Amino acid sequence: MMEYYDTKKMSDKEIKQAFIKCFSTKEGKVALSFLRRITTERYLGPDCSEGELRHLEGQRHLVGYIASLSSYR
Repeated sequence: MMEYYDTKKMSDKEIKQAFIKCFSTKEGKVALSFLRRITTERYLGPDCSEGELRHLEGQRHLVGYIASLSSYR
């Protein structure tokens, strides 16, 4: 079972450090690379529905957000 942390009580810096720690390992980089491959590098055909497009754009946004949190900047 997954542990629950009340992230509302954590600082932005603490949360960013957690993402950096998680995605700075080889395994984390592989996982993030996979997420990018199935979202940002995925293209839908011209016959896709509006719902499919919105769903993929939401996934892309989330992967981009994870990538931005896990960077050292």
